[in-house]
Amino acid sequence: MSLRSVVPLLLAVILLAGCGQRESSGDGAGPSPSASADGAEQQEAAEAVLRRHLLAADAGDCDVVKETVLVPEQVECGDVREQQGRWSADGTDLEEVPMGVEIFDDSATVTVRWPKGPEDTWDLQLAEGGWLVLSADSGDDV
Repeated sequence: MSLRSVVPLLLAVILLAGCGQRESSGDGAGPSPSASADGAEQQEAAEAVLRRHLLAADAGDCDVVKETVLVPEQVECGDVREQQGRWSADGTDLEEVPMGVEIFDDSATVTVRWPKGPEDTWDLQLAEGGWLVLSADSGDDV
């Protein structure tokens, strides 16, 4: 079973689970990004995990990709190797590509601002003491 067939199901389950866990503060406002000093550290940590994920995927390093995702059992190493070089093919320096991070409690959204293309967004979850990418290919239209 490839990631391509599992991703829509996984994303639907995560979306439904996330909707059920959100609690309203009673003021009608939705969740807001963390604004504490700890929030800045969390943003840096989430960005670092996604950057590590992209670098590993670009290198075709399946073991590291598995370390950066929430459900490593769903990562197909053949798919990772097939995508090798994809993120840097146009000369993009993955160490320097700009990213924006928003933290919402135990989840994060990281937006990659590609210099020669549209933005891509990944969702991360705080688990096992650190940030993990929810889907190995959520930002790559696979």
